[in-house]
Amino acid sequence: MADWRRQGVVFGLTVVGVVLTLTCLNAGAELERRRRAACDGSLAMPPSAFVLGSIGLLLGVVALLLLIRWSSRQVITIVLFATAVAGVVFEVFALIAAVQQSAPVSSICRLPLG
Repeated sequence: MADWRRQGVVFGLTVVGVVLTLTCLNAGAELERRRRAACDGSLAMPPSAFVLGSIGLLLGVVALLLLIRWSSRQVITIVLFATAVAGVVFEVFALIAAVQQSAPVSSICRLPLG
């Protein structure tokens, strides 16, 4: 019975980490929309987006480390391991994308010629 609880904890940490990272990506998409609407490329990414992405990555790594520590030879453990690894990879790339989106853009709107 303890294995099921441990697997539930790992799965829960993985899901919460991915959801927090998706919130970070959503903040990046909202920043793009606001930059285009305001024609202002200097709008900054809210710091909370980086905090959410970092916490999501941290939770994913903790889930992966707990799964390695509590390893067993069950099929569900192997599936959870693959899911946790995929979650951590996604969280890393999402955080990198958020950092790249946060850089100011010089020209968004074009002025009509004439």
